[in-house]
Amino acid sequence: MANRISNNKGEGLQLHQEQYSFVKRAWHVFYLRPRNERIATQILASHGYDVFCPAIPKTKLWKNRQQKKIWYPLFPNYLFVFTYHHEIYTIRRISQVVNYVSFAGKPSTITEKEVDGIRKMLEMGKVITVENQFSSGEHVRIVSGPLKGHEGILVKRRNKSRFGIRLKAISHSVFIDISQSDLEKL
Repeated sequence: MANRISNNKGEGLQLHQEQYSFVKRAWHVFYLRPRNERIATQILASHGYDVFCPAIPKTKLWKNRQQKKIWYPLFPNYLFVFTYHHEIYTIRRISQVVNYVSFAGKPSTITEKEVDGIRKMLEMGKVITVENQFSSGEHVRIVSGPLKGHEGILVKRRNKSRFGIRLKAISHSVFIDISQSDLEKL
């Protein structure tokens, strides 16, 4: 296992950045077995991992006509774990985890800002939707309110403005209704 030695300074810098990315913690994306989000979250949290499994409440009507509020995962079968690169293989061994999500042979990650934006959307208590096809829209920044400073896309549907954060790692977008007065165009 020899390090590459190069006269080209750009290649040496790239090698250094790749080594640094393995030392730094990031939000890695894992694909789970169906309906295993809660148990996988509990197992990983008990092992000391920072786990993010966003969920939204839905009212379910049972056969006896009772209504009950049930929490459904915002991204079914996906779980986000804040961990080091070398730990993803340990996490992969848990029976509820099918595999880690990868792109071009490298484990996929989402940014801290994306996780923070989703958390703030959930705290707002408004209706949140998730779409897995990308909608074309303008790039905007929120200038006021709890999501101030977050950047995303603006989509108009049924005369409503909706702000979305794209999670390229899993090809999903999270949307929330927002007033256009809270936005600025980038």
